[in-house]
Amino acid sequence: MEKPTSIDNTREVEIDGTTSPSLSHEMALPDHELKNADPSDMKNPQNWSRTRKTLLFVSLMGSSLLADGAMVWGGTLVTPQAMEWGISVTHSATSMNYGILLQGFGGMFAVPLIEAYGRFPVWIWPQVITMFMVLGATLSHDWSTFTAFRSLQGLFGTVPQVIGLPIIHDMYSPEEWPRMINIWGTTFMVGPFLGPALAGYIGAGTNWVDSFGVLTAIYGLSTIMVLVFGAETYYNPGKAPTSRVGSYFGVGNTKLPKGSTLWYWCKVMVLYVFKFPLLMTGIAILVTFTWPIGITTTIDSFLHSPPYNFDTIEASSMRFAGVIGALGGWLVGFIFNDWIFKRHHANWRTEYRLHGVWFPLSSMVCGLLTYGLTMNFGKHWIGIAFGWIMVNIGMVGTVVAVTAYALEKYPEQSTVVSAILNMWRTCGGFAVGYFQPAWIARNGLGLVFGIQAIVVSVSVILCIVPVLIKERRKSVVTAA
Repeated sequence: MEKPTSIDNTREVEIDGTTSPSLSHEMALPDHELKNADPSDMKNPQNWSRTRKTLLFVSLMGSSLLADGAMVWGGTLVTPQAMEWGISVTHSATSMNYGILLQGFGGMFAVPLIEAYGRFPVWIWPQVITMFMVLGATLSHDWSTFTAFRSLQGLFGTVPQVIGLPIIHDMYSPEEWPRMINIWGTTFMVGPFLGPALAGYIGAGTNWVDSFGVLTAIYGLSTIMVLVFGAETYYNPGKAPTSRVGSYFGVGNTKLPKGSTLWYWCKVMVLYVFKFPLLMTGIAILVTFTWPIGITTTIDSFLHSPPYNFDTIEASSMRFAGVIGALGGWLVGFIFNDWIFKRHHANWRTEYRLHGVWFPLSSMVCGLLTYGLTMNFGKHWIGIAFGWIMVNIGMVGTVVAVTAYALEKYPEQSTVVSAILNMWRTCGGFAVGYFQPAWIARNGLGLVFGIQAIVVSVSVILCIVPVLIKERRKSVVTAA
C-alpha cells in the first residue's frame, strides 16, 4: 500500500515536556543511519541472512495465528462441554469471554516491557506460559477451572499480535515493511475462524479433551520454534553484543534504564488512548467487532438446533464462511485504501483513509440483516453463510481503513496504536457473549440483528464523521 507521508524516524519522542531515552520501537534506525548502516554488521537484524529472517518470521506467524485462533478454539466444542459439565450451552460458551477481554489488556501491558527488556523475552516467556495455560484447560474437570485457564491464556497469548510490528520493523527494510506486515496481518483474519473449524473436526472424531490436547501440542511446537529460531531484534549501533542466554531474560537487549523506560511508555499508552482521533476510531472498532464476535461465539448453539440440526463437522465447516469473509474484507480494504489515495493524491490528508469505512459498513449492515432474518424464518443455511461473509467483509474492511488511518497519523507510535486498537476490539468481543443470547431469547433473531445493524450504522457514523470534521478544520487552520 502506498504511504503518502514520510515517517519520522527519530530516536526521541517528547510527551508532556518529557523526552524518552528510548529508540522508538517502530523504527530500528533513523533514516540517515539506515542509509549508512554497515552491511557487514551482523548485529543489525537487517543484515541477517534471508534464511534466518524467514525462520524467525515463520515462528512469528505461528505464534500470531495461535493468538486469536487458539483463544476461540473451543467455539465449536461448547455443546459437548455443556453436556459433560451439566450446564447450559449458553453458559458454556462464555468460557472464552474473559480470555477475549484480557487479550486487549495483555497487549497494552506488553508495550512498555518490549521497550524496556527487548522483543525476545517478551515474546518467548508469555508463549511458554500460554502453552501451560492451554495444558491446564485441557486437564480441567469443571467449567470454572477451565474458564480460569482460558482467561490466562488470553492475557499471555495475545503478545504476538503486538510484538510482530516492531520485529518486522527491526528486521526488514522500509521498502519491505508493507508486504511483510500484510502477510503477518492475515493471521488475525484467518485465525479466529480456522481455529474453531480444526477444533470441531478433531472433537468430532474424538472428544473436546483430545481436541485441546492437540492444541497443546501445536502450542508446544510453536514454542520450540520460537526457542530455536527466535532472537532479539532490537538494534542500536554501538550496543555490546548480547549473549543468547542473556537475551532470554532481557539482559543486554537494550541500553535503557528499566524503571524510567517502563514509566515513560506507560504514560505514552495512557496519553494515546485518549487522543481524540484514536478514541473515536477505537470506539468505532469496538462497535464493529462486537456483533461479528457475537456470531463467532454463539453460532454453534443455533446450528445444532432445529431447523438446521448440524452435526459437529457441518458446524465446523461453516466457519470457513468467516474465513472467506475476513479475507474478502482485507481485499476490499486494501483496494479501497489504494483507490482513495490515488483519487486524492494531489491534496492528500490522512483522514481520507477513513472514507474507506463506508462500503464495509454497508456490507456489515446487509450481512447482519441477512444472517438474522435467515435464522429467524428458518431459511436455507446458505443465507447464514452469505450473511456471515458480508458481516466479516464489513468488520475487516472497517478495521483496515481505521488502522491505515491511525498508523499513518501516528507513524512514530505504530505499536502503541496497534495495541490500543487491539484493546478496543477485544472489549467489544468480551461483552456480547453475556447479553446477546438472553436478548435473542426475549426479542427474537430478526429484531435483534435488525437493531444491531442500526447500532452499527449510527455508532460508526457518529464516531467517524466528527474525526473527519475536526481533522479537516485543523488542516484548514494549518494551511492558513
